Amino acid sequence: MPIELTHRRLASIVGFLILFGYTLYVYGAGVFESSQHQLVVMLILAVVTLGFLYECTREWRHAYSGDSEEQRYNLPPDLLSFTSVFLGALITFWISIDLGQGAVVASGLVGIFGAAFIKPYAAPLFSGSFVGMASAEVFGYGSIALAGAIAGVIFVLGKHVFNGFGGKLGTTAMSGCVFSAAILGESFVSNPVIGWDQGWLLVVYCALGAVITFILSVWFGQGPVMASGMVGLAGGLLLPALYGADTGGLLAVGVFCASFAGMSGTNRFEKARWMVPAGVLCALIIMYTNPYLGGAGGKLGTTAFGAVIGIRGLIMLVDKFLPLPAEERAEEAATTKGSG
Repeated sequence: MPIELTHRRLASIVGFLILFGYTLYVYGAGVFESSQHQLVVMLILAVVTLGFLYECTREWRHAYSGDSEEQRYNLPPDLLSFTSVFLGALITFWISIDLGQGAVVASGLVGIFGAAFIKPYAAPLFSGSFVGMASAEVFGYGSIALAGAIAGVIFVLGKHVFNGFGGKLGTTAMSGCVFSAAILGESFVSNPVIGWDQGWLLVVYCALGAVITFILSVWFGQGPVMASGMVGLAGGLLLPALYGADTGGLLAVGVFCASFAGMSGTNRFEKARWMVPAGVLCALIIMYTNPYLGGAGGKLGTTAFGAVIGIRGLIMLVDKFLPLPAEERAEEAATTKGSG
């Protein structure tokens, strides 16, 4: 029977396509750039991108066929979500630029505040904070306001797709930033690929950031926004002091990026061990997409988003061709029940 294209389904499809498209671009850029520098990294990223595409086909079926009452859109809460994204962008940009606290510390503070005091809207506020992490080299208050408004719309459109995958909030933010820059004719910054003199430390800290965030969120019940905010704030304060502004600043960015992977829910990953490869992938994408979209808020979240979706897709592909034992299959089914 043909599926009716209702307004709910159409909204989810638009949200899906925006999140999917920007993430595919970032990972495609990573594959291309790494092919110019490091063949092994290129092969790793290409395999993960294959997993990403496979998992997205599964998520597409959910976006296109789902139209239950649970997938409704309601004006009052959706308007508040939109407003939270918008305000989160402006407040974070102000703390980062005008108060001189830097993007990582500013976003971490806003996330912690949201999780502590306005928990129902902590996620959209945190998503807006990633818009506000944008560089002042590219964005001013006018363009940040436009990016925050666009990201707020995308947040609402995509609220029923990709749920449980860490980094979705950041991908929403990056979508708003890129659309805003395109509308206003702003150009992004291109930076050189990060070398392995810093890269090996980045890999270590990204793996730690993802695992610690997942543990804080799931094992200690802090929830994803509070856990990521805490890890980001700690990294933003401590790592520059330990390693200096240059290397420490990069490591703080990496830890915060990986913390978004650690925001993934148990409907997607039950075990913390999967956060190790997710963190490593975050580091590789940070290194090899440094020449692309520099200054865009939300790029770190998009990096984490592609990593966890890609890993999930590879797990599903392996299970398809090398099925799990019955006990593990039952456990997997339990963790994915109700996902989306």
